[in-house]
Amino acid sequence: MSIPTSIERIQSNEFRFALTEKQREQIIAGCSKTGVQTVQVQLRICHTDTELIQEDQYPPYLSVKVNSRVCPFTSYFSSRRPGVEPKRPCRPIDVTPLLNLTSRGANYVKVFWGHFTQRYSVVLNLVRQHRAAELLRKLQVNETRASEVSRELIRKKLQLEPDNDVTTTGLRVSLMCSLGKMRLSVPCRGITCTHLQCFDAALYIQMNEKKPTWMCPVCDKPAPYELLFVDQLFLDILKECEDATEVQFKDDGSWSPIKPDKQPQKNFGTKCSVVELDDSSNNQFSNPANGKSDVDIIDLTVDC
Repeated sequence: MSIPTSIERIQSNEFRFALTEKQREQIIAGCSKTGVQTVQVQLRICHTDTELIQEDQYPPYLSVKVNSRVCPFTSYFSSRRPGVEPKRPCRPIDVTPLLNLTSRGANYVKVFWGHFTQRYSVVLNLVRQHRAAELLRKLQVNETRASEVSRELIRKKLQLEPDNDVTTTGLRVSLMCSLGKMRLSVPCRGITCTHLQCFDAALYIQMNEKKPTWMCPVCDKPAPYELLFVDQLFLDILKECEDATEVQFKDDGSWSPIKPDKQPQKNFGTKCSVVELDDSSNNQFSNPANGKSDVDIIDLTVDC
């Protein structure tokens, strides 16, 4: 725990830890042939003075040394003023490359931060990193919810709200993902979400791989990976009507597609004839064949 120990502007605190033999073996085996470290030791920092679940939060002027070597990481601050939070979500800090992986070697972590009365907690986690494609495959195989579950939710929504106008018109749900503004490919949502609207699992996982927030783009509530599921009903709908952008559900759970309206052709007015402006030497509009004037007069100030 990072607690101010003096009145100095920059505080520091040092921690010592040792890896077990099994942990060392996991880390060493987790380095792929391409050099990607899939098993990592990550340092995470968050606020202490709360009982709520916390996101990673870097203290101002944060610096980390592991075994006396500076640990590189990126911190985004909107200002150097005291107490200003980072612009972007903070990420766990990978300290794996700086670890001592010998059989009995200890590891030392020293944290430097700005003393602005806020208390922070520090934790080290041994984690396995998964790629977005791997997480998507796992979700599709293990977390696909049967169609009848969603149909039952539809029936409850339409039957238990008799005073709601939606019971007379049905329940309209979009087949477009709010994240990529495109048609859903793998429709999913969180098990704690109360809405039927899905978002695209592939886009959602890729987005959180780069900028982890794990917030539902529809209701803006927490939707971590462990609480996601793929909706089989919407998978079936997407296969059956490829040209629909919305569907309308009835109180018995049935649905019908709503296709986009075709844009009517605009009427640009009366068709105009094309007149060639001939730059003749006598600068006169005449027909050389008969010598008579044979030119249509067009008002160029009127839109055609």
